[in-house]
Amino acid sequence: MFFKRRSRANSYVDNDPPRRSQSYDEYEKRPDSSRNSQPLASPTDDKDMYPRPQAPQEPYGGRGMPNGMPGQPLGNPTPPMSSGKTEPMPDLLQQAFNAAVRPYTERIEQLESQLSDLQAWIEQLEQQRAEVHSWIDKRGLRPDVPPSIAKIMDTTTPDAAVTLNAQLDRKITIVNFDLHRLQDDLNDSISSAHFASAMLKFLPDIQRLSLLPAGPRHAFDLVLKLGGNLNSHGGLDSGDSADLAARRDFYSRLDSAMVDVVRRRFGEAEDWNVQREMKRIEKTALYLKNYGIEPYFPATLDLMRREVEFQGTGAGIPPPQQQQQSGQQVNGHATPPRYH
Repeated sequence: MFFKRRSRANSYVDNDPPRRSQSYDEYEKRPDSSRNSQPLASPTDDKDMYPRPQAPQEPYGGRGMPNGMPGQPLGNPTPPMSSGKTEPMPDLLQQAFNAAVRPYTERIEQLESQLSDLQAWIEQLEQQRAEVHSWIDKRGLRPDVPPSIAKIMDTTTPDAAVTLNAQLDRKITIVNFDLHRLQDDLNDSISSAHFASAMLKFLPDIQRLSLLPAGPRHAFDLVLKLGGNLNSHGGLDSGDSADLAARRDFYSRLDSAMVDVVRRRFGEAEDWNVQREMKRIEKTALYLKNYGIEPYFPATLDLMRREVEFQGTGAGIPPPQQQQQSGQQVNGHATPPRYH
């Protein structure tokens, strides 16, 4: 609504304005020079009073954004900024994958724990096995163990051939001594068949010895020792046909076992004086021939001769006259060699 003003002294036409204060009228009446003078300081401008905090002035155009974007207009309020770090959105695919593989990872951890327990148990069993094997060897029982245990001992024990040979040799000597003592106690001769049966029980262990590294050399001596034990038993001059047949059968079985031993011994390519061993066998064969017991290790001698000829060592066989002169004559018969 517009008002029409008539004069400075008069009031408005329609409505009178509110009455001015005296100080304002005096101000209007003052000259221009005094009107433009410095106004009086406000009581609040006193330095002794606490100053009113002033809001920071912002440049024209509003506050800028942290990411460098231009500020928003003054009419739009700026969204408040959070002081803490914002958490990333959960990865639902990763969570689903972890939930799917969790049963398998738990099973793997369980199997790893069982595997460690089994390894500790195996180490304990191996230690116990070594102690049992040591106890068996200490008692000299290696030839008497079951085949399953014997196989393990022969493959895991160092110097298995030397150990088995020593125990077999000792056991053969003990059995031979016991048979001779029994014969003396009975004041009667034990038949060759019984004596041969006791000696043949060692053939499986001797064959087991020949399968070990460096075992054929020891097995060769043990087979000859079995034959020599029967030779020292006596009874050759009895003339009993059954006794002579039992001896021939015993020597035949020794010959079959010796052929396999000799093949293995040649296969090891050791430094072996074959000629000397052939002389030992032939000397005993000549001694037994005087009692009508022949042949003595014929297949073994044939194999050794063929091997010597193949190797070309020039180790020939001496003539029978020279062999007969090498043996001592006792009551018209040559004495057999000693193998122990």
